[in-house]
Amino acid sequence: MSYTIQCQIVAQEPPKVEHHCQACKKSAEFYCSEKFRVNAQQKHIDVWLIYKCVYCDSTWNLPVISRVRIGGIDKNLYQKFMNNDRETAWTYAFQIERLRKLCNSVNTNIKYTTVSKPIKLESGDVTIHLVSPYKFDLRLDKLLVQVLGISRSKLYQMVEGGRIRTKPQVSIKHKIKHDVEITIKGEASNITF
Repeated sequence: MSYTIQCQIVAQEPPKVEHHCQACKKSAEFYCSEKFRVNAQQKHIDVWLIYKCVYCDSTWNLPVISRVRIGGIDKNLYQKFMNNDRETAWTYAFQIERLRKLCNSVNTNIKYTTVSKPIKLESGDVTIHLVSPYKFDLRLDKLLVQVLGISRSKLYQMVEGGRIRTKPQVSIKHKIKHDVEITIKGEASNITF
């Protein structure tokens, strides 16, 4: 017998960034305010995602759209910017590679929870679909240890024994950059979960 479950990774917060704070006169950590600044002048529009210093609440604006013709932006997206849509703000706040180019560093040690049905490995194969709308450098082994409720050494034994496969094929120490499918082969009756 085999079955498939979906395990959703739910981030609890967007990543913080390290950037120079004009008020503090030093490099400081900034958090995403989940608010946009929209500026339309004549035929062009600019949009920024507003970050705030954790020490003094000074702001830093992350460029989202620069000098785009007003007719060149999707009306639904424009409305989301105007309404400070949280999901849209998080989509831009989780563009880790882009943030790394603009900031001193990006804190990807983000609190998260997982949502899935209980996993029973007593018999048959189990396929786990790991999905997340946001990618934040979470290591696959760290996540699987939590989801399966086993030790890291037990997980590595299962990998070395050929009982765990990933699709696309990645190292178990791989940072999750996209959705991953993990297949765990049966014969787990001697393993306590």
